[in-house]
Order: sequence, then structure tokens, then C-alpha cells
Amino acid sequence: MEGKARRSVNGVMTTLRFLIATVYAVLMILYLPRLKFDNSLERWVPPSSPEIVKYKKFLEEFGSDTALLIVLHDEDGFETPEKQTKMMDLLDRLAGLPDVKNVLTYPPPLFRLKRVPEKNLFSFLVVFEPPSHLNPNRPELLKSVRELLKTVPFEWHLAGTGVLHEAINEETKKNAARFIGLGLILLTVLMLFVLRSLRAFLMTVGVAAGGVMTLLITAGIGGIRLSMVTAILPVLVLFYGTSSSLHVLFHQGDFRKVASPCFVAILTTSIGFLSFLFSPVPLLRDFSVLGMAGIAGGFFWAVLLFFPRRYAFEPPADLVRFLQKTPVFSSPYILLVFLVVAAAMVPGVLRLRADIYSLDVISPSNRWVMDHHYIENNVCPYLPLEYTVEIERVKAPELNDWIAAVCELEEVAGAVSFLNYSLFRDQGGSAYFSSDGHLGRITFLIPVLSTGQGIRLVKRIDDLASRKLPGIRPEVNGYVTLYAVVAEELRKAFLSSLALAFILIFIVMGIYLRNRRLWLASILPNALPIVYIVGLMGWLGLKLNMATVPIGCLMLGILVDNTIHLLFWYKNTGSLKAALQESAPGMLLTSLILSTGFSVFLFAAAPPIRFFGILSIVALITGLAGDCILLPVLVRMVTGHGHGRN
Repeated sequence: MEGKARRSVNGVMTTLRFLIATVYAVLMILYLPRLKFDNSLERWVPPSSPEIVKYKKFLEEFGSDTALLIVLHDEDGFETPEKQTKMMDLLDRLAGLPDVKNVLTYPPPLFRLKRVPEKNLFSFLVVFEPPSHLNPNRPELLKSVRELLKTVPFEWHLAGTGVLHEAINEETKKNAARFIGLGLILLTVLMLFVLRSLRAFLMTVGVAAGGVMTLLITAGIGGIRLSMVTAILPVLVLFYGTSSSLHVLFHQGDFRKVASPCFVAILTTSIGFLSFLFSPVPLLRDFSVLGMAGIAGGFFWAVLLFFPRRYAFEPPADLVRFLQKTPVFSSPYILLVFLVVAAAMVPGVLRLRADIYSLDVISPSNRWVMDHHYIENNVCPYLPLEYTVEIERVKAPELNDWIAAVCELEEVAGAVSFLNYSLFRDQGGSAYFSSDGHLGRITFLIPVLSTGQGIRLVKRIDDLASRKLPGIRPEVNGYVTLYAVVAEELRKAFLSSLALAFILIFIVMGIYLRNRRLWLASILPNALPIVYIVGLMGWLGLKLNMATVPIGCLMLGILVDNTIHLLFWYKNTGSLKAALQESAPGMLLTSLILSTGFSVFLFAAAPPIRFFGILSIVALITGLAGDCILLPVLVRMVTGHGHGRN
């Protein structure tokens, strides 16, 4: 009867596997082509931010500050009547493109520039209507401009905030494809070496692929656009998806033996993502949803493929013997070593700062990055740093004196103010006057800076205003100032998500362990690796940015998995040695595989993504050391023994 029931369950599960695989295949065909990539600033800024309200008001008064800068180059110059005619024809064709509000030769006559462009360059400024106040991207306009420029018999270069965002989107697409391709190759080689069984390999990869498909289908159905942050998730889910499979396979393929710790491990890892769900930053909420979907999807496929016991796997005996040789450490001085290292990292933790530099996340060989540098070096920096002043309160000589002093700063390439347009107020100068005539606008041209550099520049400009314009404080505004808001939101998100993840994860651990002493022993082995990587970031001068902000709560959720498996077996065997023999193979292999997965990011062209990979590997190594070396010491200290049943 028992054999008949088992065959019946297996038959049902086989049918279920086929049906679910078919549904997944259909959904992938339907939704994978719909995936979009978007790294626009509006996804990073909370809609309720006071700075957003101020920026909206600025746009209502003065109009959009988004533009494209087109630079043409010809060694013989553009002074002949024939070339002048071609330039005017190009100007008319640009002005006829959809969403274009105005096209000007650049620099306009009223702009005050510190450097005059060479005569072999001819430039246009294309002012366009953005899709929204926080999104300067018009990919369809960029495509139209590029197609138009291909018909021009001159070397051309294109720059602007929207162009850099397009470059980030292109880089994100390349990274996503490169990471998944390289990840699949590494995972295949590693799994075949470790498992030495084609069937076990196919089941393990099936679980990992199921998690990735769940993530992508969720993005497609939910209309969630992928970004430079979420582009790391498919690789993470791909490699993390092997963890449950390995623990099952190294217990003779019997899912029931490890179902409990595997479920709790999945739960705590999901909490690492869940902590971002409450962030006011839209993109971090998307990161949370997709991460949880991928992790939960991987566990769902593990149950689907391994339950109840589809494959009686016998792991390679030589590999098992090697992995089970993990010694049981007992010296209390080990705790002292871990604490001393943590103390050395604390000053680094205090030095950590959030900072964003757009060009850091794009390959230097990207065409649009090269165009950006060409235009900054040969024409001038082009990003507008906007200020407004109350016209009635300021005197023209004093204001001009302040503008001249600001233009002397190294970062400032030029300026234009409402004073330059006062004679043309009724003929197109209104963009520099508010609708009620109360406010006037001043624009300084600056290079692309990091948020830290931008904040320091604004402080120096404000200091000049306090000396040159006594009693008057020009108010900084414009699109570029919003990056400071993003940096502050990233700092808040890092701290709040890490605190929330820590609280929730260890509440789950307490409920699961139901043993106060073991719960206390579990805290330091998982908390210290986070202190190490955050402190390392501070000491090395690495910044919290769009790529590194998830690392704290993400790694905490992953690291606690090994603790769960070790303490599960300790509670069941009553012996640390026996617990390590049962859990060490899975712990060591999953750490190795995850480290291999994160090593994929070392091949990224963008430094922040490479640093994310390095820091993640450091966290995995120190976390494994915490579980294999420190945790047994702490268990013995809090229980008073380590070989008898607790």
C-alpha cells in the first residue's frame, strides 16, 4: 500500500511539473519581450520630497531645463556660405522633430562663456519637452536626432542629461545579458564538478532557472522596469537557487530531511529584500518585489522538483569526506579576534558616506560617454545649475559682481541671467522671468559632478553670495540638484532597511530556534560580517551609491542561512561535531557557489558594480568563518557544553 501511495504521489507531481513548466514557458514567451530598462531619476526620488515640490514650481515658472547639445566638427570650419546653409537646413530639420520646443545655435549670443569654442566646431542646443518633470529621457527623440545626424557629412557628437541616462540604460542591458551568460557558464562547470551526475545537475539548474523565470515574469506582468540595481538580481537568484538543492542532494535527495531549515533560510533571505519594500524610493521597492519573487520562485521549484523524494542521490564520497573534516573550534580567544577586527572597522563605518556620480556606472568606452567627454573638453561643460532671486530686492551691479565671482570658480564654465534678457522680456526672454515678474533666473554651466562635489560647489557659491549680495540669498534649483536628494535617500534607505532586516530576521530566528541561548549565539556570526564590509567601505573611501546600497540587508539575509542549517542539526543531534558533519557540505558548497556567482560582477566595466561583487564575496567568506569558527565557540559559551544534547 505504501508503494502504491508513493507511486500515486509521484504521478501527480509529474503531471503538475509538466503543467507548471508549460505555464512558465507561455508566460516567458508573452512577457519577456515586454521587459523595459529605465534608470531615470524619477525612480530614485520620493514623490513627496520637498525638493521635488520646489523643482516642480521652478518648472511651472520657467519651463523645462532639459536639452540636447549637438556638436559638429569639420577641420576646415563652417564659415563658407555652403556650410552655413547646411547648418541652417539642419536647424530647421531639428526644429521639426516631435517634442522639440526650440533649436538654438550654441552658445547663444547672450551666454557668458569662459572659453570660446574652436572655429572648426558648430553646435546646436535642442530644447525639448520631457515626458515628466523628473524624466529627461526622450529615447524616441534621441533616435530621431541620431538618424538625422547620420545624413550630415560631418563628425558629430551628442550630449545632455537624457543622453547619459540612455547610456546607463544601454549599459544595464549589456550587463544583464553579460552577467547571466557568464553566470550560466560558471554555474554549469561548478555544478558538474561538484555533483558529477547529469540528473542532479539538471534538477539543480532547473530550480535556479525557475527562480530567475519567476523574477522576469513578475517584472513583465507587473510592468516593473529593470535598472542597474535590479540587473544584478537574475545572477543572484540563479546562484542562490542552488542552495536548497545542494542541501537536499547532500542528504540523499530527501527533501523532507531539510525542508524546515531550507524554508526558514528562504524566509530570512526574503526578509533581506522585504526591508526595502517600505522605502519611499520607487526603484528600491521594485528591487524588493523582484528579489522576493525570485527567491520564492526558486524555493517553489525546489519543492516541485525534489518533493517528496524524486531522486535518491548519493553525493561523491571523496567530496563529502573532505567537506566533513571541518574542525570544531572551542577557544574563547577566537571571539576576541573577531571582536578586535570589528573594533578596527567601526571608524570605517562612521566614515561611510552616500555619493552618486553618474559616469561611474557607465563603461568609459561607451559611445555617449566618449561624446560627453569630447563636448566638455572641446566646447564647455553643459549641465545647468539654476538659481533664482527676487528681482525687486537685488541690484544689477551687485548681482553681476556675484555672477562674475562665481564664474571664476574652476568648475563653472559660463553663465546667463535674467539681466541678459531684460531687453527681450516680451520676445522670448520669459524663460528667465517668473510669470508674475517677481523672480529672476540665473544659470551656471557646470560639468557632471558627484553629489559630494556638487554640494561643495553650491556651498562655495552660497558663500560668495553672502559676501557679494548682503541680505539676499539666491535659491539653488534645477534638475541637477535633485541628485543630492537621491544621495540622502540612499543613506536613509541603507540604514533603515538594514535595521529593519536585522530586527525581522532575528525575530524569525528566535521563533524558529525557540532557545534563547542559541538565539543569542546566532547574532554575532551574522552581524560582524556586515560590520566588516561596511567598515571596509569606509576605510577604502567607497561610497554608498545606486549599486552598493542593497549590500547590507541583502548579505545579512543570505549569511544567516548557514547559521540556520548548523543550529538545526545541532538541535537534532546535540553535538557540534555531528551538526557540522551534517551541515558543512551544504554550507561550504553554497558559500563557494554564491562567491562564484558574485564574482561575475568583477567583470563589470562600472566600478560600483565591481565593488559590489568584491564586498559580497568578502561578506560570504567572513560569514562562513563566523558560522564554522565563531558560532561553535559561542554555542559552547552560552550552553556550557558542545557535545551533549542541549
